[in-house]
Amino acid sequence: MEKRIYLLPKEFLAKLKKIYPQEYPQICRTFLFRKKHSFRINYKKTDLASLRKALIKERIKFKELKWPEGSFILESDLRKFQASFIYQEGLVYLQNVSSMIPPLILGPKKDEKILDLCAAPGAKTTQIFSLVGGEAEIIAVEKIRTRFYKLLANLKIQAADTVKTILMDGIRIFKKYPEYFDKVLLDAPCSSEARFWVDNVRSFKYWKERKVKEMAHKQKKLLASAIKSLKEGGTLVYSTCTFSPEENEEIINWALNKFKDKLEIIPASLPIKNIKPGLIKWKGKKFSSSLKLSLRILPNDFMEGFYIAKLKKIL
Repeated sequence: MEKRIYLLPKEFLAKLKKIYPQEYPQICRTFLFRKKHSFRINYKKTDLASLRKALIKERIKFKELKWPEGSFILESDLRKFQASFIYQEGLVYLQNVSSMIPPLILGPKKDEKILDLCAAPGAKTTQIFSLVGGEAEIIAVEKIRTRFYKLLANLKIQAADTVKTILMDGIRIFKKYPEYFDKVLLDAPCSSEARFWVDNVRSFKYWKERKVKEMAHKQKKLLASAIKSLKEGGTLVYSTCTFSPEENEEIINWALNKFKDKLEIIPASLPIKNIKPGLIKWKGKKFSSSLKLSLRILPNDFMEGFYIAKLKKIL
């Protein structure tokens, strides 16, 4: 193990080793370098054949991924890419590949009512818009004013002009839209452990177990609001970019108990190898066995660690 890894909080590393005893060395290596940049197509502005031609014409080096369709690893200089008309005109969106997965699992369809509960800066909102060609009622909620304006700017660049935006705390959205949505995405604010990078102290110096508990408290409130705003028979996807079970399986287990007989986890299969099933126990606590149907994405050189659970509100 490279010594630099021990710059990360000791408590965090000890916890990570308990979560992933076998994969621990491999996961630790991913904290030693920056992830490769990736981007996806904006179907509202272009198609795949045209985008490939434009990238070649602009001499942007890329590797196209087999899955998700329309996603690419950037192999050119980031600044060069950001200066290109492809980026400037919103033909693409710079987004980590793991971050692209929750909207795909949500499976948005045309003419549905869809909520993105913690929407800024807009990566997943604009992805949902792109997937349905703008032909759905999409509402994006964000409570932090500066992030809200970043969301508005990204929606404009991506031509996602029909998305309705609301500046408010998502924990209250169910009062405004009770049992209204067919689909809800809650990419919850979290301790962002998957974004740690040893060469950037700011990426991890805030981390404490207290921070994890604080985020879990917020996540429960947001998830309860998301469930209450979802129609019976509707689908909800909960995701985080963190490893702590307190923010992942424990939150979903809490929701299953709180909304007993109203909620179930449904399986979500992915055509990638770097995944593991959700945990069914942690620190002596036993969770519902159905938590095995949730997913943990293991980080690699271009994917962040992610947790994803797909839920259905029972009729």
